[in-house]
Amino acid sequence: MKNKKRYKIAEGNTAEIFEIDEKKVLKLFKTGYSKSTVHHEYDNQCMVSRVMENIPKMFEIVEENQRFGFTMEKVQGKSLASLMLDNYTFEQAMELFTSLHKNWLTKTMDSAVPYTEWMLHMLSGKSNDGDLVDKIKNLPSGNILCHGDFHPYNIILTSERDFVIIDFANVCKAPKEYDIARTYFLLNQAVPEKTAAELYLKKMQMEYSDIRVYIEVLEILRRYEL
Repeated sequence: MKNKKRYKIAEGNTAEIFEIDEKKVLKLFKTGYSKSTVHHEYDNQCMVSRVMENIPKMFEIVEENQRFGFTMEKVQGKSLASLMLDNYTFEQAMELFTSLHKNWLTKTMDSAVPYTEWMLHMLSGKSNDGDLVDKIKNLPSGNILCHGDFHPYNIILTSERDFVIIDFANVCKAPKEYDIARTYFLLNQAVPEKTAAELYLKKMQMEYSDIRVYIEVLEILRRYEL
């Protein structure tokens, strides 16, 4: 897929986003990302769209100059993080964010990859930490559909009332406390507001003791993520 008229509209750690036309974009992963990795995210997004609304439509897998990617529905708007970083809209944004996450965690997905399997995949070929492997294997199982990367930069507000959720590379099944722990962990990095993570946890009606076992693993695992 080659189009000289297209232009890059965004770039993240793993991929670049190019506009194809008014309704479609190409997410092209950076050199080194395998076709199987791209297929995994593509399949995750298709799987999630069967049980969740507000998910961008997927079109096809593409290969270009030894890089892999996929085309999907174009989403226009601003991230929820832009409101969360503003003191005037912080509380409102946090209320919306926790409401969306609570709704997400009402779904189950038996066909999703177990989160412990995803964790062990992150360690594959990168660490021989037997204690960490044992901790992961001893974590409780669950079948709640977990986003795995539910943070305000992955919530796009397309209007005052509508939103779209993006980025599904880390979708898995797990206890809901795992996804909450991961979001708590990510909020500490994504939002420089000291109380954001604590307020999020309170609104999710959780105590730190409920997610401590997951945080302890995530803090170590983070360094091995792609």
